[in-house]
Amino acid sequence: MPWKTIRGHDAQVDHFRKLMTAGRLPHALLFVGPPSVGKTLFARTLAQGLLCDTNPHGALDPCGTCPSCKQVEAETHPDFIVARRPEDKSELPIKVIREEVCAKLALKPMMGKYRVAIVEDADELTTQAANAFLKTLEEPGPGSVLILIGSNPDAQLETIVSRCQVVRFAPLGVEDLEAILKERGLVTQAAEAHQLAAQAEGSVARALALADHDYQDARHAILHELSADRNPSGPRLARLTEDLAKTAGKETADQRRRAIAMLEDLTRFFRDVLWTGAGLAAPSGDAAMIEAANSLATWCEPENVFAAADRCMLAIDQIQSNAHMGTALTAWAHDLCRILTGQPASTSGR
Repeated sequence: MPWKTIRGHDAQVDHFRKLMTAGRLPHALLFVGPPSVGKTLFARTLAQGLLCDTNPHGALDPCGTCPSCKQVEAETHPDFIVARRPEDKSELPIKVIREEVCAKLALKPMMGKYRVAIVEDADELTTQAANAFLKTLEEPGPGSVLILIGSNPDAQLETIVSRCQVVRFAPLGVEDLEAILKERGLVTQAAEAHQLAAQAEGSVARALALADHDYQDARHAILHELSADRNPSGPRLARLTEDLAKTAGKETADQRRRAIAMLEDLTRFFRDVLWTGAGLAAPSGDAAMIEAANSLATWCEPENVFAAADRCMLAIDQIQSNAHMGTALTAWAHDLCRILTGQPASTSGR
């Protein structure tokens, strides 16, 4: 995937090209920034640039079509290592780091000048797993480049941060998100692309979800359930959200991502409710969300809205930590409906 496929991060591309020209590419990098802004895609493209067979390494310009570039994309290149949290784990265990990253980075490259490792879930590293990196960071193998993908330096051990060059990524701009939606054929009208991109708040995943008709239909039903009736139904809310998650496909990870996207959407919705209730313009700019927010603000107390948003964030944490999704959503929906109507939530989700 050539750099032209990377949107919104031209400054980072220029930064790495300058480092290559000066012969100062760090052996350890920590990519930080909001989720779904392209950090992992950037890291994989950087790996292609370092391992590309066609273009010179110093140019850092992957062709995207040579055997090495294709092997990186398929994660089959012998000098390319990817470590991520196992689906059945809530953390990235030390065994993965020792066996899949540290041991392999200590070896000499097999095909070229570099051996590149990407750790995709650095925020989920256990303390023991993070400490396992220290020898690798202090005594890097020949030609080794380690890229950690996280959200914030504060989520990492200081011993890790101090040994890495931190590279920050910002949310994408509206124009970049518009272009992504058009390139993927998800929208055809410029006005619709602009509207969805403006509502996505810099996130590619949110823009893609908003462009999905199944997602939009489910979101409309969920917002209606929460706002149109002073006695929303927990079982109905849970069923709507679970059914939406299943539209993502058979893979559990995809279903979890879809459920989390909706829960994140609902935290934004409750923010709109608070702004609307205070007589301010809702920040989302989303017509359907604002209409529902106006309705809920007429009968729900602000402190209950705060508690509802907090309960959504707790459900996100639970699903990200591999709690059983059906159970987590059922408890969340039950608590949310009780919170909105001024009843105490159960302790099942705590």
